[in-house]
Amino acid sequence: MVNIVSIEEKYTERWQSCKVQSNLLPELEKIAEKLYYDRGFYEKIEWYYPNLPWYWAGILHTKADFQDSTQFFDQITHKLRKIQGEQIPTRLSSRLLAFDACNDFQGKDSQGITPFVWAGTNHTKTIDSAAGCGAILYFLQAIGLKDDQTEQGLFNLTVTSDTVFKSCSLPSNKLDTSEKATVQAGRKLEITQVAIADAHHVRVMLKAPVQDRRTWFIYGGHIQIDGCKIATVTTKPKTLEEKIIAYCQKKGYRIDKEPGYKNIIYIEGMNPDGTLNDNALNVWNDLRIVIEFKDGKPKMIGCWEATTNPGKYYTYNPMNPKGAAIIAFGQYKAWQVGIHTPGGGHEALVQTGGSVTVHRDANRSGTRDAGDTIDSGMFGINQHWGGDNPKSDVGRWSAGCQVGRTRQGHRDFMAIIKSDPRYQAKRSFIFTSTIIDGKDLLAQFPAS
Repeated sequence: MVNIVSIEEKYTERWQSCKVQSNLLPELEKIAEKLYYDRGFYEKIEWYYPNLPWYWAGILHTKADFQDSTQFFDQITHKLRKIQGEQIPTRLSSRLLAFDACNDFQGKDSQGITPFVWAGTNHTKTIDSAAGCGAILYFLQAIGLKDDQTEQGLFNLTVTSDTVFKSCSLPSNKLDTSEKATVQAGRKLEITQVAIADAHHVRVMLKAPVQDRRTWFIYGGHIQIDGCKIATVTTKPKTLEEKIIAYCQKKGYRIDKEPGYKNIIYIEGMNPDGTLNDNALNVWNDLRIVIEFKDGKPKMIGCWEATTNPGKYYTYNPMNPKGAAIIAFGQYKAWQVGIHTPGGGHEALVQTGGSVTVHRDANRSGTRDAGDTIDSGMFGINQHWGGDNPKSDVGRWSAGCQVGRTRQGHRDFMAIIKSDPRYQAKRSFIFTSTIIDGKDLLAQFPAS
């Protein structure tokens, strides 16, 4: 009999040493965008198999070339029944093994490597033209995706407005009758688990079933959950910081809510009042923001003019022959407190803690273009000051770094983030920063 534990250990070893082939990064970005867009559909599968996160099904759909959704749903639920999907543990190694099991371990070599899972990684020993499940999962985690934030216990749920319990976060008019249940205001239920599904929905596990099911997605504005800390974020976002947090949740980014923890955010093409600008080259027209949670709610404790793009000088005179670096939108854990040496040297967040992904602006457009070369690595993409240059002139203050315009604003920024308890406990703490497209933020969460 095959030892399942020893097989899982092999998957764990491969994952821990896994690297993604850089030639596939542009395609992986497109896959990630589509998976986020179609998340509601994949949650239907999570409804039946709650131990498998929505993106697990999405990765399999990618490998099926995004075939007809109904056909895919039928096929994947059939395969999961065949391999007893409801018993798959939540361990990452088990999920990787389940990918192969769903594909009947086709193409397995003498080392147990299958292209279905490991194509596009260093484990295939070839340059691959398509990404396997493992490469896609690795990229999703690299840009900040993780399992939905959950809280377990015994909580009281009150339905405050007539609502619909759903199999996923899709609009109820897109669901079959068997996938939804109408519930009237005033009903009270006990729940044992709450998860933040997206900016508008929670996923709950009921103590007693409704229509023979215990797991449901519910619009957060129609319910009240007593005793649960995480359920407060489901109300419709109004302030800029609430929209930022809702956006990050929708993207699957990490959000730190513990007392004193700081969330560093850059928003490209946005003014301090939350309106958009034309995001012109060589202008301090982006925002550097720090958000902290107080009494369970996000509070903006710092906001400064900044740039997330190189100025005109380094756009036209790049330090790298492949083009100036423009950081890709996403979330990165990569920065530690140190000294930014150019410009006389000053305290800054320096990129010594992890890699980031950048577009190489070979055509010197000053924007991220579809044909750009994508690089990931250690490029010295620091977070420093801009020397008090005029708002209309980035000058030589950015060759690709995330730069605050003024010296004093930067000093204030550093003082705030250094008060984070994690940095106080460990001076080598690695900070995470999130870079957001302002247009995309307001497209998903428009101005009130």
